[in-house]
Amino acid sequence: PTPYGLILIGPVRRTPVPWAQGRGRRWTKRQKRLIIRPARYVIAGLQRIMRRSLTAAAFGHTGQGDYGHGHEFSLGLHPEVETVAIADPEPEGRARALARTGAPRGYEDYRDLLERERPDLVSVASRTVTDHAVQIAACAQRGVKGVLCEKPMAASLAEADWLLAACRKAGMHLVVAHRRASAYEIHAYELVRQGLIGQLREIRGRGKGDHRAGGEDLAVLGPHIMDSMRWFAGTDPAWADGHVVQDGQPVSATDARAGNEGIGAIAGNGLTGTFMFPGGLPAVFTSYAVAPRPAREHSRWFGFEIYGTEGALSVRNSPTGLLYHCPRGMCAPGPQAEWNRILLADWEEDGQGRPRTERDKMLRSNRIMVDELVNAVRDGAPVTRACTGEDARWALEMTMAIHESHLQGRRVELPLAQRDNPYAART
Repeated sequence: PTPYGLILIGPVRRTPVPWAQGRGRRWTKRQKRLIIRPARYVIAGLQRIMRRSLTAAAFGHTGQGDYGHGHEFSLGLHPEVETVAIADPEPEGRARALARTGAPRGYEDYRDLLERERPDLVSVASRTVTDHAVQIAACAQRGVKGVLCEKPMAASLAEADWLLAACRKAGMHLVVAHRRASAYEIHAYELVRQGLIGQLREIRGRGKGDHRAGGEDLAVLGPHIMDSMRWFAGTDPAWADGHVVQDGQPVSATDARAGNEGIGAIAGNGLTGTFMFPGGLPAVFTSYAVAPRPAREHSRWFGFEIYGTEGALSVRNSPTGLLYHCPRGMCAPGPQAEWNRILLADWEEDGQGRPRTERDKMLRSNRIMVDELVNAVRDGAPVTRACTGEDARWALEMTMAIHESHLQGRRVELPLAQRDNPYAART
Protein backbone atom coordinates (compact mmCIF):
# COMPACT_ATOMS: atom_id res chain seq x y z
CA PRO A 1 0.00 0.00 0.00
CA THR A 2 1.19 3.52 -0.82
CA PRO A 3 -0.40 6.97 -0.65
CA TYR A 4 -1.17 6.47 -4.35
CA GLY A 5 -3.00 3.15 -4.11
CA LEU A 6 -2.03 -0.52 -4.05
CA ILE A 7 1.07 -1.44 -6.06
CA LEU A 8 2.24 -5.03 -6.50
CA ILE A 9 5.98 -5.45 -6.83
CA GLY A 10 7.67 -8.70 -7.81
CA PRO A 11 11.33 -9.62 -8.29
CA VAL A 12 13.13 -8.39 -11.38
CA ARG A 13 13.72 -11.36 -13.69
CA ARG A 14 17.27 -12.05 -14.78
CA THR A 15 16.12 -14.57 -17.45
CA PRO A 16 15.17 -13.14 -20.86
CA VAL A 17 11.69 -11.71 -21.30
CA PRO A 18 9.80 -13.08 -24.36
CA TRP A 19 10.67 -10.20 -26.69
CA ALA A 20 14.34 -10.61 -25.84
CA GLN A 21 14.60 -14.36 -26.54
CA GLY A 22 16.61 -13.82 -29.69
CA ARG A 23 19.37 -12.06 -27.76
CA GLY A 24 20.48 -15.04 -25.65
CA ARG A 25 20.06 -16.11 -22.07
CA ARG A 26 21.40 -12.96 -20.37
CA TRP A 27 20.53 -9.26 -20.40
CA THR A 28 22.63 -7.18 -22.74
CA LYS A 29 24.40 -4.06 -21.45
CA ARG A 30 21.89 -1.91 -23.33
CA GLN A 31 18.93 -3.75 -21.74
CA LYS A 32 20.43 -3.33 -18.29
CA ARG A 33 20.96 0.38 -18.90
CA LEU A 34 17.47 0.96 -20.28
CA ILE A 35 15.40 -1.44 -18.13
CA ILE A 36 17.09 -2.95 -15.08
CA ARG A 37 18.73 0.16 -13.62
CA PRO A 38 15.66 2.43 -13.97
CA ALA A 39 13.48 -0.34 -12.54
CA ARG A 40 15.70 -0.57 -9.47
CA TYR A 41 15.40 3.17 -8.86
CA VAL A 42 11.62 2.97 -9.20
CA ILE A 43 11.38 0.03 -6.80
CA ALA A 44 13.67 1.73 -4.27
CA GLY A 45 11.57 4.89 -4.43
CA LEU A 46 8.35 2.94 -3.94
CA GLN A 47 9.89 1.11 -1.00
CA ARG A 48 10.80 4.43 0.60
CA ILE A 49 7.24 5.66 0.13
CA MET A 50 5.87 2.50 1.71
CA ARG A 51 8.28 2.65 4.65
CA ARG A 52 7.41 6.27 5.45
CA SER A 53 3.70 5.65 5.36
CA LEU A 54 2.76 7.30 8.69
CA THR A 55 2.53 11.08 8.85
CA ALA A 56 3.29 13.00 12.02
CA ALA A 57 3.00 16.49 13.50
CA ALA A 58 4.33 18.21 16.62
CA PHE A 59 2.65 20.77 18.88
CA GLY A 60 4.86 23.21 20.76
CA HIS A 61 4.57 26.68 22.26
CA THR A 62 7.65 28.86 22.14
CA GLY A 63 7.97 30.85 25.37
CA GLN A 64 5.36 28.68 27.10
CA GLY A 65 7.12 25.38 27.51
CA ASP A 66 8.79 25.37 24.08
CA TYR A 67 9.53 21.79 22.95
CA GLY A 68 10.51 19.43 25.76
CA HIS A 69 13.44 17.02 25.47
CA GLY A 70 13.66 17.01 21.68
CA HIS A 71 10.10 15.82 21.17
CA GLU A 72 9.61 17.90 18.03
CA PHE A 73 12.08 15.41 16.47
CA SER A 74 10.94 12.26 18.22
CA LEU A 75 8.34 10.83 15.85
CA GLY A 76 10.52 11.50 12.80
CA LEU A 77 13.27 9.31 14.28
CA HIS A 78 11.33 6.27 13.06
CA PRO A 79 12.04 5.28 9.43
CA GLU A 80 8.34 4.71 8.73
CA VAL A 81 7.24 8.14 9.99
CA GLU A 82 7.48 11.52 8.27
CA THR A 83 6.95 14.77 10.18
CA VAL A 84 4.81 16.95 7.90
CA ALA A 85 3.80 19.89 10.09
CA ILE A 86 4.47 21.92 13.24
CA ALA A 87 1.97 23.92 15.30
CA ASP A 88 3.30 26.79 17.41
CA PRO A 89 1.49 30.11 18.17
CA GLU A 90 4.79 32.05 18.02
CA PRO A 91 5.94 32.75 14.42
CA GLU A 92 9.67 32.91 15.15
CA GLY A 93 9.63 29.76 17.27
CA ARG A 94 7.54 28.01 14.66
CA ALA A 95 10.04 28.92 11.95
CA ARG A 96 12.94 27.60 14.02
CA ALA A 97 11.08 24.34 14.71
CA LEU A 98 10.36 23.92 10.99
CA ALA A 99 14.06 24.43 10.24
CA ARG A 100 15.14 21.93 12.92
CA THR A 101 12.73 19.21 11.87
CA GLY A 102 12.53 19.75 8.13
CA ALA A 103 8.72 19.71 8.31
CA PRO A 104 7.30 21.47 5.23
CA ARG A 105 4.32 23.25 6.82
CA GLY A 106 3.67 25.30 9.96
CA TYR A 107 0.47 26.38 11.70
CA GLU A 108 -0.34 28.93 14.35
CA ASP A 109 -3.22 26.85 15.75
CA TYR A 110 -2.95 23.11 16.36
CA ARG A 111 -6.65 22.73 15.54
CA ASP A 112 -6.07 24.04 12.02
CA LEU A 113 -3.20 21.60 11.64
CA LEU A 114 -5.40 18.67 12.69
CA GLU A 115 -8.16 19.71 10.31
CA ARG A 116 -5.94 20.18 7.26
CA GLU A 117 -3.17 17.63 7.72
CA ARG A 118 -5.02 14.75 9.39
CA PRO A 119 -1.77 13.29 10.77
CA ASP A 120 -1.53 9.68 11.91
CA LEU A 121 0.69 10.57 14.89
CA VAL A 122 1.17 13.70 17.01
CA SER A 123 3.83 14.74 19.50
CA VAL A 124 2.39 17.00 22.21
CA ALA A 125 5.80 18.43 22.95
CA SER A 126 5.42 21.53 25.15
CA ARG A 127 6.79 21.24 28.68
CA THR A 128 3.90 23.36 29.95
CA VAL A 129 1.10 21.06 31.14
CA THR A 130 -1.71 23.58 30.60
CA ASP A 131 -2.67 22.48 27.08
CA HIS A 132 -1.80 18.79 27.24
CA ALA A 133 -5.27 17.46 28.07
CA VAL A 134 -7.18 19.56 25.52
CA GLN A 135 -4.63 18.85 22.79
CA ILE A 136 -4.70 15.10 23.42
CA ALA A 137 -8.50 15.09 23.44
CA ALA A 138 -8.54 17.11 20.20
CA CYS A 139 -6.26 14.54 18.58
CA ALA A 140 -8.61 11.75 19.64
CA GLN A 141 -11.60 13.60 18.20
CA ARG A 142 -9.85 14.23 14.85
CA GLY A 143 -8.86 10.63 14.16
CA VAL A 144 -5.19 10.68 15.18
CA LYS A 145 -4.00 7.11 15.72
CA GLY A 146 -1.32 7.72 18.34
CA VAL A 147 0.07 10.51 20.54
CA LEU A 148 3.41 10.91 22.28
CA CYS A 149 3.03 13.41 25.13
CA GLU A 150 5.66 15.20 27.19
CA LYS A 151 5.28 14.51 30.91
CA PRO A 152 3.26 15.05 33.01
CA MET A 153 0.25 14.45 30.81
CA ALA A 154 -2.19 16.42 32.99
CA ALA A 155 -2.35 18.82 35.96
CA SER A 156 -4.98 16.82 37.87
CA LEU A 157 -6.48 13.36 38.03
CA ALA A 158 -9.79 14.76 36.81
CA GLU A 159 -8.05 15.98 33.63
CA ALA A 160 -6.31 12.63 33.23
CA ASP A 161 -9.61 10.76 33.61
CA TRP A 162 -11.23 12.98 30.99
CA LEU A 163 -8.49 12.71 28.35
CA LEU A 164 -8.11 8.94 28.81
CA ALA A 165 -11.84 8.52 28.31
CA ALA A 166 -11.48 10.44 25.03
CA CYS A 167 -8.58 8.17 23.99
CA ARG A 168 -10.54 4.99 24.77
CA LYS A 169 -13.60 6.22 22.89
CA ALA A 170 -11.52 6.95 19.79
CA GLY A 171 -9.26 3.90 20.08
CA MET A 172 -6.22 6.19 20.10
CA HIS A 173 -2.92 5.02 21.59
CA LEU A 174 -1.18 7.32 24.08
CA VAL A 175 2.47 7.10 25.20
CA VAL A 176 3.78 9.55 27.82
CA ALA A 177 7.46 10.47 27.98
CA HIS A 178 8.46 8.98 31.31
CA ARG A 179 11.98 7.67 31.44
CA ARG A 180 11.49 3.95 31.91
CA ALA A 181 12.32 4.05 28.17
CA SER A 182 16.05 4.04 28.81
CA ALA A 183 18.50 1.24 28.06
CA TYR A 184 19.77 1.04 31.64
CA GLU A 185 16.34 1.04 33.22
CA ILE A 186 15.08 -1.61 30.79
CA HIS A 187 18.20 -3.70 31.50
CA ALA A 188 17.68 -3.33 35.27
CA TYR A 189 14.07 -4.45 34.86
CA GLU A 190 15.20 -7.54 32.96
CA LEU A 191 17.83 -8.34 35.63
CA VAL A 192 15.19 -8.14 38.37
CA ARG A 193 12.86 -10.43 36.42
CA GLN A 194 15.74 -12.88 35.93
CA GLY A 195 16.19 -13.05 39.72
CA LEU A 196 19.59 -11.33 39.98
CA ILE A 197 18.75 -9.67 43.32
CA GLY A 198 16.35 -12.32 44.63
CA GLN A 199 12.93 -11.42 45.97
CA LEU A 200 12.12 -7.71 46.02
CA ARG A 201 12.01 -6.19 49.50
CA GLU A 202 12.12 -2.39 49.08
CA ILE A 203 12.25 0.44 46.52
CA ARG A 204 13.62 3.90 47.35
CA GLY A 205 13.48 6.88 44.97
CA ARG A 206 14.27 10.58 45.04
CA GLY A 207 14.17 13.70 42.93
CA LYS A 208 17.08 15.96 42.06
CA GLY A 209 17.10 17.84 45.37
CA ASP A 210 17.88 21.13 43.64
CA HIS A 211 16.08 24.50 43.88
CA ARG A 212 12.81 22.72 43.06
CA ALA A 213 12.98 20.42 46.10
CA GLY A 214 9.64 19.44 47.59
CA GLY A 215 6.40 20.12 45.72
CA GLU A 216 7.89 21.14 42.37
CA ASP A 217 10.43 18.33 42.31
CA LEU A 218 7.63 15.87 43.01
CA ALA A 219 5.34 17.28 40.29
CA VAL A 220 7.98 17.62 37.56
CA LEU A 221 10.37 14.71 38.19
CA GLY A 222 8.47 12.58 40.69
CA PRO A 223 6.18 11.00 38.04
CA HIS A 224 9.25 9.41 36.41
CA ILE A 225 10.13 7.66 39.66
CA MET A 226 6.53 6.74 40.48
CA ASP A 227 6.14 5.11 37.08
CA SER A 228 9.38 3.17 37.57
CA MET A 229 8.39 2.02 41.07
CA ARG A 230 5.09 0.66 39.82
CA TRP A 231 6.75 -0.94 36.77
CA PHE A 232 9.34 -2.79 38.87
CA ALA A 233 6.75 -3.79 41.47
CA GLY A 234 4.63 -5.24 38.66
CA THR A 235 1.35 -4.11 40.17
CA ASP A 236 -0.57 -1.09 41.53
CA PRO A 237 0.02 0.37 45.02
CA ALA A 238 -2.73 -0.22 47.58
CA TRP A 239 -2.23 2.86 49.77
CA ALA A 240 -0.05 5.93 50.32
CA ASP A 241 1.12 7.92 53.32
CA GLY A 242 2.62 11.39 52.80
CA HIS A 243 4.26 14.14 54.82
CA VAL A 244 5.01 17.61 53.36
CA VAL A 245 7.01 20.37 55.08
CA GLN A 246 8.16 23.93 54.45
CA ASP A 247 11.45 24.64 56.23
CA GLY A 248 10.77 21.69 58.50
CA GLN A 249 7.20 22.67 59.46
CA PRO A 250 4.12 20.76 58.20
CA VAL A 251 2.28 22.66 55.47
CA SER A 252 -1.43 23.42 55.32
CA ALA A 253 -3.71 24.15 52.37
CA THR A 254 -3.07 27.89 52.85
CA ASP A 255 0.64 27.35 52.10
CA ALA A 256 -0.10 26.36 48.53
CA ARG A 257 1.52 28.24 45.65
CA ALA A 258 1.20 28.06 41.89
CA GLY A 259 3.70 25.68 40.36
CA ASN A 260 5.72 26.39 37.24
CA GLU A 261 4.92 24.96 33.80
CA GLY A 262 1.20 24.70 34.55
CA ILE A 263 1.56 21.88 37.09
CA GLY A 264 -1.07 23.42 39.38
CA ALA A 265 -1.00 24.21 43.10
CA ILE A 266 1.92 22.77 45.08
CA ALA A 267 3.40 23.22 48.55
CA GLY A 268 6.49 22.43 50.57
CA ASN A 269 10.25 22.35 50.05
CA GLY A 270 10.59 18.87 51.51
CA LEU A 271 8.42 15.75 51.45
CA THR A 272 8.26 11.99 51.91
CA GLY A 273 5.78 9.53 50.46
CA THR A 274 5.43 5.85 51.34
CA PHE A 275 3.51 3.44 49.11
CA MET A 276 2.56 -0.14 49.88
CA PHE A 277 2.31 -2.64 47.06
CA PRO A 278 0.53 -5.99 47.39
CA GLY A 279 2.65 -8.62 49.10
CA GLY A 280 4.11 -6.09 51.54
CA LEU A 281 6.55 -4.39 49.16
CA PRO A 282 7.17 -0.79 50.35
CA ALA A 283 8.31 2.03 48.10
CA VAL A 284 9.51 5.39 49.44
CA PHE A 285 10.00 8.69 47.59
CA THR A 286 11.77 11.66 49.16
CA SER A 287 12.55 15.16 47.94
CA TYR A 288 14.52 17.68 49.96
CA ALA A 289 17.15 20.29 49.16
CA VAL A 290 20.80 19.29 49.36
CA ALA A 291 23.80 21.61 49.19
CA PRO A 292 23.72 23.21 45.71
CA ARG A 293 25.97 21.49 43.22
CA PRO A 294 26.35 21.59 39.42
CA ALA A 295 23.22 20.41 37.59
CA ARG A 296 25.05 17.29 36.37
CA GLU A 297 25.55 16.13 39.97
CA HIS A 298 21.90 16.72 40.87
CA SER A 299 20.95 14.59 37.86
CA ARG A 300 23.06 11.74 39.23
CA TRP A 301 21.18 11.99 42.54
CA PHE A 302 17.87 11.60 40.68
CA GLY A 303 16.85 7.94 40.53
CA PHE A 304 15.99 4.91 42.66
CA GLU A 305 17.31 1.75 44.28
CA ILE A 306 15.67 -1.67 44.25
CA TYR A 307 16.65 -3.90 47.18
CA GLY A 308 16.24 -7.66 47.16
CA THR A 309 17.15 -10.63 49.32
CA GLU A 310 20.32 -11.27 47.30
CA GLY A 311 21.45 -7.83 46.20
CA ALA A 312 20.42 -4.41 44.99
CA LEU A 313 20.37 -2.26 41.86
CA SER A 314 20.71 1.51 41.62
CA VAL A 315 19.23 3.24 38.55
CA ARG A 316 20.08 6.92 38.13
CA ASN A 317 20.20 9.85 35.75
CA SER A 318 17.71 8.56 33.17
CA PRO A 319 17.57 8.76 30.22
CA THR A 320 21.37 9.16 29.98
CA GLY A 321 21.58 6.38 32.48
CA LEU A 322 23.71 5.02 35.29
CA LEU A 323 23.28 1.48 36.63
CA TYR A 324 25.04 -0.09 39.62
CA HIS A 325 24.77 -3.57 41.15
CA CYS A 326 25.53 -4.62 44.72
CA PRO A 327 25.77 -8.44 45.02
CA ARG A 328 24.78 -8.59 48.71
CA GLY A 329 21.38 -8.45 50.39
CA MET A 330 22.83 -6.15 53.07
CA CYS A 331 24.22 -3.24 51.09
CA ALA A 332 26.07 -1.43 53.88
CA PRO A 333 29.11 0.59 52.72
CA GLY A 334 32.35 -1.34 52.73
CA PRO A 335 34.40 -3.91 50.79
CA GLN A 336 31.94 -6.69 51.67
CA ALA A 337 29.23 -5.06 49.53
CA GLU A 338 30.78 -2.98 46.76
CA TRP A 339 28.61 -1.31 44.16
CA ASN A 340 29.78 -2.22 40.65
CA ARG A 341 28.82 -0.15 37.62
CA ILE A 342 27.13 -1.96 34.72
CA LEU A 343 27.96 -0.54 31.29
CA LEU A 344 26.05 -1.20 28.07
CA ALA A 345 28.48 -0.77 25.18
CA ASP A 346 25.86 -0.04 22.51
CA TRP A 347 24.35 2.72 24.67
CA GLU A 348 27.70 4.29 25.55
CA GLU A 349 29.34 4.17 22.09
CA ASP A 350 28.24 4.36 18.48
CA GLY A 351 29.16 1.84 15.78
CA GLN A 352 32.59 3.48 15.30
CA GLY A 353 33.48 3.32 18.98
CA ARG A 354 32.88 7.04 19.60
CA PRO A 355 31.26 8.04 22.91
CA ARG A 356 27.60 9.00 22.58
CA THR A 357 26.63 12.46 23.82
CA GLU A 358 23.87 13.04 26.35
CA ARG A 359 21.73 14.36 23.52
CA ASP A 360 22.33 11.17 21.53
CA LYS A 361 21.18 9.09 24.48
CA MET A 362 18.11 11.24 25.03
CA LEU A 363 17.09 10.83 21.39
CA ARG A 364 17.69 7.08 21.61
CA SER A 365 15.41 7.03 24.65
CA ASN A 366 12.81 8.96 22.64
CA ARG A 367 13.19 6.43 19.82
CA ILE A 368 12.27 3.59 22.22
CA MET A 369 9.00 5.39 23.01
CA VAL A 370 8.29 6.02 19.33
CA ASP A 371 8.99 2.40 18.41
CA GLU A 372 6.51 1.27 21.05
CA LEU A 373 3.90 3.74 19.80
CA VAL A 374 4.34 2.83 16.11
CA ASN A 375 4.15 -0.90 16.90
CA ALA A 376 0.95 -0.33 18.84
CA VAL A 377 -0.61 1.72 16.02
CA ARG A 378 0.56 -0.58 13.23
CA ASP A 379 0.21 -4.03 14.78
CA GLY A 380 -1.79 -3.58 17.97
CA ALA A 381 1.29 -4.60 19.96
CA PRO A 382 1.22 -3.93 23.72
CA VAL A 383 3.33 -1.02 24.99
CA THR A 384 5.77 -2.40 27.58
CA ARG A 385 9.06 -0.49 27.36
CA ALA A 386 7.33 2.90 27.49
CA CYS A 387 4.66 4.51 29.66
CA THR A 388 1.04 4.31 28.47
CA GLY A 389 -1.63 6.84 29.35
CA GLU A 390 -2.95 4.49 32.04
CA ASP A 391 0.56 4.12 33.48
CA ALA A 392 1.00 7.90 33.48
CA ARG A 393 -2.28 8.38 35.33
CA TRP A 394 -1.03 6.02 38.05
CA ALA A 395 2.22 8.02 38.29
CA LEU A 396 0.16 11.19 38.69
CA GLU A 397 -2.09 9.42 41.20
CA MET A 398 0.92 8.58 43.37
CA THR A 399 2.28 12.14 43.34
CA MET A 400 -1.15 13.56 44.26
CA ALA A 401 -1.57 10.94 46.99
CA ILE A 402 1.42 12.30 48.93
CA HIS A 403 -0.24 15.72 49.25
CA GLU A 404 -3.73 14.30 49.80
CA SER A 405 -2.51 12.01 52.58
CA HIS A 406 -0.65 14.85 54.27
CA LEU A 407 -3.68 17.15 54.19
CA GLN A 408 -5.96 14.41 55.55
CA GLY A 409 -3.42 13.49 58.24
CA ARG A 410 -3.68 9.77 57.48
CA ARG A 411 -2.83 7.21 54.87
CA VAL A 412 -5.13 7.13 51.84
CA GLU A 413 -6.38 4.20 49.80
CA LEU A 414 -5.62 4.10 46.08
CA PRO A 415 -7.01 5.00 43.62
CA LEU A 416 -7.97 8.31 45.22
CA ALA A 417 -11.61 9.27 45.55
CA GLN A 418 -10.67 12.98 45.36
CA ARG A 419 -9.69 13.66 41.73
CA ASP A 420 -8.92 17.42 41.83
CA ASN A 421 -5.65 19.01 42.87
CA PRO A 422 -5.49 18.46 46.67
CA TYR A 423 -4.78 22.13 47.42
CA ALA A 424 -7.15 23.61 44.83
CA ALA A 425 -9.95 21.44 46.23
CA ARG A 426 -9.49 23.03 49.67
CA THR A 427 -9.18 26.71 48.73
